[in-house]
Formats: sequence, C-alpha cells, structure tokens
Amino acid sequence: MPEEPQENKLKHPCFPQVDDESARVWRYMDLAKFVWLIESQSLFLPRLDLLNDPHEGSIPPFIVKARNEQLLGMNAEKFANEIRDINQQTRRAIFVSCWNLGNDESEAMWRLYCSNDHGVAIRTTYGKLVNSVSDDPYLYIGRVTYIDYKSQGFPQDNMFYPVMHKRLSFSHEREIRMVKTSSQYWGLGSPAGPVGVSIPWKPESTIDAVYVNPYAPSYYYDVVRMIVNRIIPSLSDKLFWSEIRENPAF
Repeated sequence: MPEEPQENKLKHPCFPQVDDESARVWRYMDLAKFVWLIESQSLFLPRLDLLNDPHEGSIPPFIVKARNEQLLGMNAEKFANEIRDINQQTRRAIFVSCWNLGNDESEAMWRLYCSNDHGVAIRTTYGKLVNSVSDDPYLYIGRVTYIDYKSQGFPQDNMFYPVMHKRLSFSHEREIRMVKTSSQYWGLGSPAGPVGVSIPWKPESTIDAVYVNPYAPSYYYDVVRMIVNRIIPSLSDKLFWSEIRENPAF
C-alpha cells in the first residue's frame, strides 16, 4: 500500500470524519491494558478477525447471494470461491483500535468492557486522537457506519468498506475506528497477520482524563493513582472517579 498523506487519509470515502474535532472519544479497558498503554506508550491494535463479533469485515448476505448467483450464471464458480477466500484473508490482514464517540460516559460501555467492576476509561477528543496517529502513513481513522445487513449495503470497490460498516445492533457503540494494514498479508496464499500490532502513541499529550470504574471498590482508585504516579505522573491531575459513582440526591 502506498504511503498516504494525512489530508488524503481524512478524505477517504470509507472513513467518514467527525464534524466537531472537540467531540469527546473514550476507550474503556481493563487495568492491565491501561498499564501497558502508559508504560509502553503504545496502542495495541488486535487483528480484525479475532474481535468478538464474527461478522467483522463481512458483507451483507443478500449482496453475497446476488454476487454468487451472477458468477454461477457465468460458469465462474471458482471465481466466486476466490472472492470469498480473499475477503477472509483480508480480515486476517487488518488491525483495528476501537473507541467510543460521546460527550458523556457510557454506563453500557463500562458493563461491556470492564465487566468485572474494575478497569478505567481514558478520554480525549477526536481531533487529538487523529493527531496522535497522523504520522503513520498506513493508518486510517473514522466513524463506523451502522446499517441493516438484511436490506442495506455498501460499495464493493474497496476492502475498507466492510471494515467500516457494522450491523445496526451494534449502533450503541458509536464507534470511532483506527484501521491499519500491511500488504504482506494480502492475497490468497499469504500468511495471516500477527494477533495484533502496536503503534507508538503519546498518552501524556493525548489523554484529557482517566476515569476509574464507578463500581470498583474504594481502594481501587488508590491503586490506579499509585500506578499513574509511578509511570506517568503528569496524568495524576487528570485522574477521577467515574461521574456515574456520584451519590443520588433525594
């Protein structure tokens, strides 16, 4: 894949941009992932086909059916199978980092990604997140589009379209997605990519706030603070309990 300047990447048709660069974005994670992130100053991008949703990178079934029927009618069954295999290989050549777009915390995201009542959420803005990866010529970022896979489709002329579309049942995630790939894993017969890749990332200049799980025990906040003070003290003033933890008023 040729190197792409940042201004071109942000205009890529597969990666819709957020209109307001000051819009908040969040990443909810367990404590081990947070410690690795601030210690290594890196982001880890898992391989697309290893995410929890087996439909990641897939194509709406009615489009696949129409395509296969057309190719079979042309006696091109082998080509139909090759397209399927190429699409599967593409899933093993793409790596992603998933973020949540929203000006407020999401209780649902805490439940989904920190289900053991531990973990933290880091908050930044869309503009800062874009700038934090702007030096990588092979990494794209944009909003995921949610569609009804029974009746809606997307263009078939770019491998990123399936990566940047998901089923409507996931629309609550309001996902911002970073996507990175390498041509060495493309094509039939290519090896699968590693389980994930890491990229340099500067938490100190990118993170605006770190929130501790609202359902964590009281001592957990102190543990997170000790870790932050030891690894990256400049974030100490940006550490807070989740606002969801506030006591109710009657």
